[in-house]
Amino acid sequence: MSGQPEISFVIPVYNKADILPHTLSALAGQRLSVPVEYIFVDDASRDGSADILQARADALPGTVVIRNSDNAGPSRRLNQGAAQARGRYLCLIDADELIAPDAVATMLRLMQEHQADMVHGKVKHAAQAAAELHPPAIGTAPAMEINDRPLVTILDGRGFVRMAWLVETTLFRAAGGCDERLFIQDESLPLRLALKARRLIDLRAYVMWAPRAESHLSSDKRQQHHDRFFAYYNLLRDTGGLAPQDRRKIAAICASIAWKATRRSGLRLGTASALVSYVAAKIGLDVSDRYLDRAAAAFRAMPNIRKP
Repeated sequence: MSGQPEISFVIPVYNKADILPHTLSALAGQRLSVPVEYIFVDDASRDGSADILQARADALPGTVVIRNSDNAGPSRRLNQGAAQARGRYLCLIDADELIAPDAVATMLRLMQEHQADMVHGKVKHAAQAAAELHPPAIGTAPAMEINDRPLVTILDGRGFVRMAWLVETTLFRAAGGCDERLFIQDESLPLRLALKARRLIDLRAYVMWAPRAESHLSSDKRQQHHDRFFAYYNLLRDTGGLAPQDRRKIAAICASIAWKATRRSGLRLGTASALVSYVAAKIGLDVSDRYLDRAAAAFRAMPNIRKP
């Protein structure tokens, strides 16, 4: 499709040569009637991913392949791609998952019908390998929930960390995009978007399908604990005017992550201190800023954590 794009697909890529042909086929099968562009941001892949994308660009008109010489992580690469996007909407998805054929058309229709500025779909872990996987259509009337308090919904933690987003470009930019202090955007991006959003659609349909045996950065539990903690800690420290109940909830989540990291990831915070703060948060008591700052210092001192 030619002309000014309505939707910009922004897709970070790192060492996905084995699945990219299937990813591209699923994108080519999208049932869309509006102009689109595809911005792939290669994060210094070592397996020829960028060459595959470039060689197959003709199959997806409007494709741009951005190459990088350093591996900086998906947070920075999503921002890099979004900065070049010309569409009114951003479709933010992972390169190692296959998209349902009517996913984006359905998400766009629902956003417009309900005047939402962000919609999130679900990701299905499939038993098949990518070559055997053919995601079914969502259908015309998928289950969904409309939320006018997006931050409260995200803080409830009902599966918004996977990349299955359609958002208004203006919202993404108002939110400051991904937090580039973190390598992985899984937790921070929904929080930052929700802080600025008017209305969220929680689409209870599988828009993305993850093939068998595909790896994810978030499978590294130490990295996951580090980036999860700072997604919430940075939100607390960066944001003035949060409602007291939201601040209490965010601090409680920080305490929970710190306790898990102390037990499972070797965080040097002190088992007794981490447990006391976790239990206090569970029974509704405030978690002190002093404790959260100590936890942040301990997370910063964790060795072998990938940072942009």
